[in-house]
Amino acid sequence: MQLYLIRHPRPRDSLGMCYGRLNVAIDAEVITSAARVVRQRIPEAVLQQSPIYTSALSCCAAFALAIAKFPTAIVADELVEMDLGAWEGRSWDTVPRDELDRWAQDVWRFRPGGGENVQAVNERWKLWVARIRHSGNDSAIGVTHAGMIRVALAQTQRAAQADAVQTSIEFGSVHYFEIPDPPHVPPQRPRSRA
Repeated sequence: MQLYLIRHPRPRDSLGMCYGRLNVAIDAEVITSAARVVRQRIPEAVLQQSPIYTSALSCCAAFALAIAKFPTAIVADELVEMDLGAWEGRSWDTVPRDELDRWAQDVWRFRPGGGENVQAVNERWKLWVARIRHSGNDSAIGVTHAGMIRVALAQTQRAAQADAVQTSIEFGSVHYFEIPDPPHVPPQRPRSRA
């Protein structure tokens, strides 16, 4: 399966802010401009035929609708950004240094702000991939967040886990993945009773 993951455009007034799951606003002209660029980076056949899935957060949902050739996008709760708990809405400068250090030491298991850890995001990624693999489509588009794209890079082995979490994911960027088909398991024959 061909999969295109797209990060939402830059939110307004978010520089230096920890906004994980906050609904942050994106100016309409930024969405329109970014959607035009994204449509040039994805083959027309994929845009015409593929379902578009989106995080429920407004920064992704509005962008998905701007990209879609049809007036629908499928909300996929699995694509939402990592929950950063008590850090949400704070300036990164105000997050206690010792907490940031603990997160840096154990990125996959530490729960920033008491919220969600990267392992939980990884579990959501696996659930979503399993769902879209069984959808019968040859391709799909997902509008999501940097955290989910980093997990996808790690899980598709395009980056080592340690490197993936440090990878810069640009706003409005498109990331292509080949997702292998699920392994074929032949049906088992009933055993004859002797």
